[in-house]
Amino acid sequence: MDSGLLQKDLAEIIGVDECTIHNWECSHTSPHPLLIPKMIEFLGYNPSCENTDMDYPIYLRAFGDHIRKKRFDDGIPQRDLAKQMKVSVDTIRDWEMGRTNPRNDNWEKIEEYLGYNPT
Repeated sequence: MDSGLLQKDLAEIIGVDECTIHNWECSHTSPHPLLIPKMIEFLGYNPSCENTDMDYPIYLRAFGDHIRKKRFDDGIPQRDLAKQMKVSVDTIRDWEMGRTNPRNDNWEKIEEYLGYNPT
């Protein structure tokens, strides 16, 4: 993609430094999943669909994938979602990794966050 922007301009748009942009361009590092929303906005498409090594769930096979995808799309860390749902960070992590299922009283919070029932 050649938009004529300098690395420093793109870095400012995405919210990183010039070195980070350089490292991405040279494939030394990959963008953090929480940067995906800004990248999607800038690029006009979701780069995660092409680069699946970022833990961004493309196929929503388990209910935890729904939570992780929404969280990445919203650009929020697990700790902020945990605070919002009034659960621990470990609980969010366990749900996303499929280690545990939510208790009945948490399903309503999950449905409210997602905007639908993931089951």
